[in-house]
Amino acid sequence: MAGNENERLIVFCDAVIAITITLLVLEISLPESADVASDAALWQALIELRPRLLGYVISFLVIAVFWLSHREKFSWIVRSSNLLLWLNLGFLLGITWMPFATDILVENGGRLATILYAALTMTISLFGAAISWHAVRAGLAADTHRDISAWRLAWPSLSTALVFALSIPVALWSPTAAQYSWFLLLPLRRFTDAHVAADIHRAASH
Repeated sequence: MAGNENERLIVFCDAVIAITITLLVLEISLPESADVASDAALWQALIELRPRLLGYVISFLVIAVFWLSHREKFSWIVRSSNLLLWLNLGFLLGITWMPFATDILVENGGRLATILYAALTMTISLFGAAISWHAVRAGLAADTHRDISAWRLAWPSLSTALVFALSIPVALWSPTAAQYSWFLLLPLRRFTDAHVAADIHRAASH
């Protein structure tokens, strides 16, 4: 992180994301009315928690992807601008809404809840893409990244936005299918990140 003007911004973002993940897990608890006097009753209560546990796993993975992407971006975004700061705040604003959106998704799980969750996650992804695009266009990137297309560096975040955008019409047909389609994010991001890494390697070798 040495020589990076964004050191304070990175630390702040890491703290916000860590707090958000903590708030997610705090939403998981056995109902006060649950009878857990026996192992069988406890097991039944845990089974009834499955929707909330699945919601936690989905949101944890989504936030993890966002954090890893943000960490990678700011390994090469070494200068700052007012617009970059505001775009980053927009990104964090979306992140902090994730526990609320997850709670709605778990408690309802219907079309509207699924669409709202997908729309929020798509918006966060678009802020991530805008950060990458602006950093290149405004000359905030390290020298090794200046010759790489702004759109190319924004593509991993755009691919995340695409997964959630496409799940919105699917949710009108089946909210459950839309929610499971979000797991496509993991192989897709692995694919796009690998291609961007190859571009960076080629640019650095020239």
